[in-house]
Amino acid sequence: MGTSLNSIHVFTTTAPEIAGYSFRSFSPNWFTCTDDLAEGSADKAAKTISKAVAAPVLCFHVFDSEIIWFFFFQAGKVVARYSDDGLAQNKNLYGIPALIGYPDGYKKRLSNLLACSDVDEKITMLEEYLGVCLLFLPDLPVEGPDLRRERGESAYLAYLEAEKKYTGKAAPVAIRQVAEYPGKLFWDNFGLSFTYKPHYFLFGYTPAEVSAELHNTLTPVRFVGPRLEPAEMSDFEQGRFPQAQRTKEEGLFQMNYATPCKVTFLKKCPPEYRGQTMPLPNGFYPERFLPSGKLLLEGNHRLYVADPSLKIIAKLSFKGDIADVVGNYMLTTVGDSFCGYLYEPKAKIYIYELVENRAQTPIPAQK
Repeated sequence: MGTSLNSIHVFTTTAPEIAGYSFRSFSPNWFTCTDDLAEGSADKAAKTISKAVAAPVLCFHVFDSEIIWFFFFQAGKVVARYSDDGLAQNKNLYGIPALIGYPDGYKKRLSNLLACSDVDEKITMLEEYLGVCLLFLPDLPVEGPDLRRERGESAYLAYLEAEKKYTGKAAPVAIRQVAEYPGKLFWDNFGLSFTYKPHYFLFGYTPAEVSAELHNTLTPVRFVGPRLEPAEMSDFEQGRFPQAQRTKEEGLFQMNYATPCKVTFLKKCPPEYRGQTMPLPNGFYPERFLPSGKLLLEGNHRLYVADPSLKIIAKLSFKGDIADVVGNYMLTTVGDSFCGYLYEPKAKIYIYELVENRAQTPIPAQK
């Protein structure tokens, strides 16, 4: 298991005096709450503290070294919010620099570092940006330099330089969107006799159709790579289309959920991978292999590409969650697909193509 903790910090030069709470200053312009906060109580405590001080209050959370989220409170209200779990909506991120005394021009830096998919690295850059130790625990020693943070940009600049070879023109693999559809995907036809057949459905609804029986608004489709292809209901009923299975069901990978999380490649993997064990980046899990033999690792709206040496060679961003991969094409969903049978006007389905740099070995053509 990774690190899980909560911490509260007040952006002020004057020690807060609030009944029931203790504070220490380890870094310039910040006072950290040194009390042992019970799980689930940090947000409530931060709100209470913010009502008593005329300063921004930061409440920071990290879960299992995989997900971070934080809130800025003022006068008892949330004035800025960030989460990288893909569920909670961010709020007023570009107002954060002004909250903590930065002049104009620091919004882009905040946006860039929050896009980092490695949680440990993101926290390091956030501490450098904010100038405060976010990973504070009450049982840590409260003397000495270990908890002191200074504002700077050395970690951020090193991160930008390293990212160029993974995300820029030099990256050996790029991603491009090739199609967009409104709606959701399902593999359950809502209680009919042929439920849970191995196919995808496109939920092709309009608001007027929602009052009808849900299964009457579904259009059967199959994912064929660059597009979703309409299919006949009779074909769906007869099970003619292959199921899009997740890799954990295909006998490709054996996971070891430890710190760090590791994957061992089994006999069904390409020969170059078989028997090898790979430590996985925080929050990333094996998805499947491209026709070229490269490995896809899925994170939170992020995709890493590794080669047979188990080296990460590309870092790509996309919308939604991966539903299937066919050849070099990837199907993703934005919205509560597969299990949420409610109308969502903003639900979308995307198709992406993974394209190799022409200077590299080309991806085999689709058959």
